[in-house]
Amino acid sequence: MGIVRSMTGYGRATFEAEGVSVRAEIRSVNHKYKEITVRLPKPFLFAEIPVRRLVDGVVARGRVDVYIQIELEGLEGREIHMDRELALALWREAKDMCSEFGAPLPDVSFVLKQALEVKTEVEEERFLPFITGAVEKALEELVNFRVQEGERLRQDILNKLARIDELVGKAESMAEIAVEEAKERLLERLKSLEIDDQRVAQEIAIMLDKLDVNEELVRLRSHLRSFEETLDSGSPCGRKLDFIVQEMFREANTLGVKSVNTKLTMIAVEIKDQIEKIREQVQNIE
Repeated sequence: MGIVRSMTGYGRATFEAEGVSVRAEIRSVNHKYKEITVRLPKPFLFAEIPVRRLVDGVVARGRVDVYIQIELEGLEGREIHMDRELALALWREAKDMCSEFGAPLPDVSFVLKQALEVKTEVEEERFLPFITGAVEKALEELVNFRVQEGERLRQDILNKLARIDELVGKAESMAEIAVEEAKERLLERLKSLEIDDQRVAQEIAIMLDKLDVNEELVRLRSHLRSFEETLDSGSPCGRKLDFIVQEMFREANTLGVKSVNTKLTMIAVEIKDQIEKIREQVQNIE
């Protein structure tokens, strides 16, 4: 039996080494296709494609957002430059304006910050293993989360499939009786109209063809088997399951239209309700 994965998941991890701390956080939600977004600090954008490849190799479907934060210890990878001429010019201008308006002098640190430039220079070959290491750990958590949630979805869906199977059995036993009752009612009505036997036989044949739900019930059982087999094959199977659910709903809807008594109609309504609940769950399966 294959593993069913949900498209909803979360994973995070921190990788620390040589004065570098990398924190990776990955979130995923259901999506018709696969969509990956990677957010990195500007000096580390070189890692976007390798990170995207890592995620792409693990996730088959869903929207995945990857957030990466990087902290450097002390002055690691940083180059500090102070534009002294700019700082002096700003300070003189600040003093003149304060004198003109009778305002207190600003904090000198505020003026210095305007003239301070900090550049982060990083070596791709050195930092890339740190980033991918954090992402790989976060991906492990994400996959475990999706597997656990997928198993919960599987069990819930199997319970609903069992209920549909039970309802189909009830419909099978009830359908034949319902058609016979409808046949007797039509026969009495036609006889009261003094219609010849050949015409009666034709009308009954037409009615029986319209009311026969055996074909719909047979197809429903076939779709149930196909659904379980696909579910057992494991992810990625969400798209195929969604297609099968649509076919199941079509047969259940026809069953409701052809129903000739209240009990059979109520069975069709409950089958459709169970299928709709399965459809909601399938939307989150990878």
